Amino acid sequence: MSIETPPADAPRRRFLATITTGILSIIGGILGVIGGGAVLSSTGGRQEDWLAASALHDLPDNEPTAVTLSVMRVDGYREALVRRTIFLVKTGESEVAAFDATCTHLGCLVGWDPQGQVFKCPCHGGIFDRSGAVMEGPPPEGLMKIATRVDGNRVMVQA
Repeated sequence: MSIETPPADAPRRRFLATITTGILSIIGGILGVIGGGAVLSSTGGRQEDWLAASALHDLPDNEPTAVTLSVMRVDGYREALVRRTIFLVKTGESEVAAFDATCTHLGCLVGWDPQGQVFKCPCHGGIFDRSGAVMEGPPPEGLMKIATRVDGNRVMVQA
């Protein structure tokens, strides 16, 4: 029966293995906290925010009216106040349609042309009809529609 003697560098190997395991555990913990926070923040029941955009009696019938909203947006750990321009169109006694004023081509702000009864993009000649659909130009899609509701005399839009 022979007794094996451990190599002379065994304590050093055990020390390096313990240090490596500790470092990998710390890295795994940090990644777990970061990944878990990202998952929880992306699935954390975002509530619907409604903003008061206008009084219903201030909107003319079937005439797009530009409204600028101030929306608080979370950008990482920082909150930023963002201005957003939309068009409100009173389509009935208590019905209002809303469109984002951002052109779907390159993000320029469109304007309402009362003579031609169309939305026009000043950048590349995009033209949208009263319902926000593309009539001419390079925009790939119509203007984005925004959910609206009327509470009493206030027109609310979804932020």
